[in-house]
Amino acid sequence: MEKVKESEFEISQQILDELMKALEQLESSTDLEGTAIVSKNGLRIASSETTDVVGDIYSASPATLISLGEKISQSLQQGELRDAVIRGAKGYTIILVGDADNDFMLFTRCKKGYKLGYYFHKIRKSFRDIEPLLKKIQTNDINY
Repeated sequence: MEKVKESEFEISQQILDELMKALEQLESSTDLEGTAIVSKNGLRIASSETTDVVGDIYSASPATLISLGEKISQSLQQGELRDAVIRGAKGYTIILVGDADNDFMLFTRCKKGYKLGYYFHKIRKSFRDIEPLLKKIQTNDINY
């Protein structure tokens, strides 16, 4: 079985293919684009074919934002952070965070704000569907 090795994760090619297929299906059923699965440590795990943005935007930036969001949510006693939405002049960036025991998040963008409720429904459903795959990714202990 061929495995993709990254510094902190080992992912079988089959799991990677299934993740990419799920991301492609999410995009094909919506106006979402540039969808990716990113670890909470800042590593891009899988992305759709429409992901044409610089790698750092899909890795370290969301991880930093989510880390800060979790601290703010806890400090304000708002409970566990679930998602973050960034509104720009030309569209929205949506980051869906899994449960505390999940090491991954779904990162995507869209241009149509009037469909955000629909997008959230589709994103959450898709993330629930791929969570079993994410739990199969082997995490390696790294000492720095």
